[in-house]
Amino acid sequence: MRSLIGTSATRWLTLALLGALALGVADFAEAKKKKKKKHDVPMAEIAPGYMRAPYLQALGTDSVTVAWVASDTGEPMVDFGPTTEFGSTVSAQSNDAHRAATLRGLQPGTWYFYQVRAGDRVLATGEGLRFRTDEGSADRSFNFFVTGDIGSKKEQGQIPTGASILRADPRPEMGILCGDIIYKKGNSKNYDRRLMRPWQDLFSQMSIWPALGNHDWKSDPAKNWEKEWYLPNNEHYYSFDYGNAHFIALDTRDGDLYDRENQVRWLERDLAEHQDADWLFVYYHHPGITCTYKKYNDAVVEYFIPLFDRYRVDVAFAGHAHTYERTYPLYRGEVVSEQQDPQYVDPQGTIYIVSGAGAKPKKKKPTTLCGPTATFRDNTLLWTQVLIEGSTCTIRTWTSEGDELVDEVIIRKTDVSG
Repeated sequence: MRSLIGTSATRWLTLALLGALALGVADFAEAKKKKKKKHDVPMAEIAPGYMRAPYLQALGTDSVTVAWVASDTGEPMVDFGPTTEFGSTVSAQSNDAHRAATLRGLQPGTWYFYQVRAGDRVLATGEGLRFRTDEGSADRSFNFFVTGDIGSKKEQGQIPTGASILRADPRPEMGILCGDIIYKKGNSKNYDRRLMRPWQDLFSQMSIWPALGNHDWKSDPAKNWEKEWYLPNNEHYYSFDYGNAHFIALDTRDGDLYDRENQVRWLERDLAEHQDADWLFVYYHHPGITCTYKKYNDAVVEYFIPLFDRYRVDVAFAGHAHTYERTYPLYRGEVVSEQQDPQYVDPQGTIYIVSGAGAKPKKKKPTTLCGPTATFRDNTLLWTQVLIEGSTCTIRTWTSEGDELVDEVIIRKTDVSG
């Protein structure tokens, strides 16, 4: 009898333990599921019916687009003018809760203040909401920032980078983003938490020109990327002018180039049509020739770089590697003008810069100082500033925490008037 009772008890205890274990596993799985979804929960509204602060898009000499997100049913409008009294008003277009208004008839090189409304209700106003239009090719003194790989679910990285940019003297007038804007999947639901809210003080004052990265391609760009941005051409590859410079954004998708044949044809045509620009800057996500922990991108090397050589692109910016790297000038894949580093006069090639540590510096994957690399900085939050003064381009890279100068390179052109 004792053995039977023991056997039954053992069996009961075993079943009880298995049941508890199953419940524990289920509870753990549920808790993990809830934890995983924590960052996907929409952010609290800034105010009732108002979800996203205004941000500036497609700024030119006589126009700019102001975008924001609000569910308030009042008619969306933007008031603007050279003073906080404004004086002009334009209605916005709506796409669900997304609002966008293009301000036209502006004067080149002029400061404007603006505010956004829903009917009579002012959603955002103040002296911090202002912008300066591009002065055009006559503007031979301006600067902009470059960074990439910023839309992390952890704000600890990108907040210092945005704050450092705003502290810069002189403060950048606009910015370019080298892809991987939203981690991990580039979906619209994460734009506010992982980008727009942390960067709102900066984006409301400077026009932002992003390029797609591989993470931005993990959700259909037609339903996500194109919903959040207001960019020229097809929004994947496009160009614009600012001051005496011409800028080209390209789409390297997941490394194999989006719409390759058409994009390459368009790139060559655009470069050929802008040979009169004093400065040519190109940016995209995947670096072509690099000594970072990322490998060479064969498509960039095969299709883009020969055009950069042919049409004398000055600097090409990329992200993807969460670090900083600057090459010597390269022509046909070979280092040129190396002896002039870091102060170049008429360099005979394109300088390639990776500035992909705006929020997520990579740990334990060091850059190697191989042939084309002039300098690099690993394991550091940072961003890059480009200053144009007529015939001189000065490129400085700063740490986001402490504003330490990481690198400075100067390019002077003797065929451009000072």
